[in-house]
Amino acid sequence: MRTSFSRRRTVRTLLAAMFVASATVLTPGECIAQGDTRLEVQLPTRAVGGGDGPSFAPRAVLASSDLRDLLRGGFPARLHFRCELWRNDRFNNQLDAALEWDMLVRFDQLNRKFEVYRIADNRASRLGRFDTAEEAEALVEQPFRIKAPPMKRGTNYYYDSSLDIEVLSLSDLDEVERWLRGEVRPALRGDRNPGTAVTRTVRGFFVRLLGGERRHYQTQTRPFTAE
Repeated sequence: MRTSFSRRRTVRTLLAAMFVASATVLTPGECIAQGDTRLEVQLPTRAVGGGDGPSFAPRAVLASSDLRDLLRGGFPARLHFRCELWRNDRFNNQLDAALEWDMLVRFDQLNRKFEVYRIADNRASRLGRFDTAEEAEALVEQPFRIKAPPMKRGTNYYYDSSLDIEVLSLSDLDEVERWLRGEVRPALRGDRNPGTAVTRTVRGFFVRLLGGERRHYQTQTRPFTAE
């Protein structure tokens, strides 16, 4: 009985999301407002290995109405960050270290709240619950500082950082729910179950709506010298 109810609830959620998304597509003058979306990276005052590293602040990640409609329809948005420390060699730049983490934004349809999580080291920490998407976005945009990797004093470096934004597919929803309840380890690293033909068709609809499977943003800091 529980499985049957869960499937009916998923179908209702999916149909509602498709209706909302279709309405968004057909609204005259609507477009994906992603031109201002970006990732800002700020270097620390002093570049010391093992000290304060750069801070990361994504901007306008939830600004588009289509993405907010998908969130309200029950489809979580995943923000995947990657920071690479490169040694700035005159002849051959070398990757010295890399760090990855995620943020997850979802809409709790039962309580009508937006929830924001940070995922690092296979652990999810809820950062807050909000009444509006604007409040959730304000939290997502708060700068997040990482610890600097080990660096060699007097050596020139730079950071190359990226942000990928995607809406998780229908086949991911149950796993996300179980993961946030602490029942399973997260598996949100891009390995997708192909699923049924219906699932692939529905996912294709949302991919087209978003203008691509994944939105990618990249930025590079100026070179600096480790102290």
